[in-house]
Amino acid sequence: MTELFIAFSLLLAGFVRGYTGFGFSAIVILVLSAFYPVAEMVPAVLLLDLIISVPLVVQSWNRTDFTLLSPILWATIAGVPFGYVMLIYLPDQLLKVIVPATILSLALINNTRSRVLTQLSRSPLLCGFMSGWTTSAVSAGGAPMVIYMRYSNYSIQQQRDSLISYFFITSCFVVGISYVLNKQWYLMPEYPIGYPVIAILGLLTGKLAFHKKNIQAIHQGAFYLMLSLSGITLSFALWAL
Repeated sequence: MTELFIAFSLLLAGFVRGYTGFGFSAIVILVLSAFYPVAEMVPAVLLLDLIISVPLVVQSWNRTDFTLLSPILWATIAGVPFGYVMLIYLPDQLLKVIVPATILSLALINNTRSRVLTQLSRSPLLCGFMSGWTTSAVSAGGAPMVIYMRYSNYSIQQQRDSLISYFFITSCFVVGISYVLNKQWYLMPEYPIGYPVIAILGLLTGKLAFHKKNIQAIHQGAFYLMLSLSGITLSFALWAL
């Protein structure tokens, strides 16, 4: 039953990634953390995210506005070491509380009536830094970046292309750092070949569906799915403390 649940999650996360350009790592790690230690799954999920990104980044790379991404990428790189320190030294249960709580807090701040807090939460430097440490800590760095993109002036197509290129670059960086530190590649548990195949099938289906018909409600639904999963994860983590 566990394997079927993980396989379905990979299929769903792959579809979301192929359609929207985001959400894969966050969805998968939130599911896997219910069955495996976070520290063991983060490198495996990031490597899988990097592998399945290739069919997307081939098309999106030349359409990406790297002028927009540059400050965010630099801030992300600055945030990555903090995430690694947390991954190494903080207890697993505490990580499961901190990250979803941070993501939900950022989303709530975006809807506050305070103009100062709203502008701060949409800062490219803050969102990039938060995306960096949440990526390396628990492979859930998509939400801060998606929140930033949602309030940009870019079209859905431009947002999708930018997110695909951003996550590809950050995954390359974080996976590379992980290999330098640990001198090994981390693969998915139980079915290191079968699980990636399922994820790629979901991704290609999502990609095809996006090119057939771009429905904005699906992008919004995927974002709220991430927030919902963060809320569920936070609830279970607090209960387990």
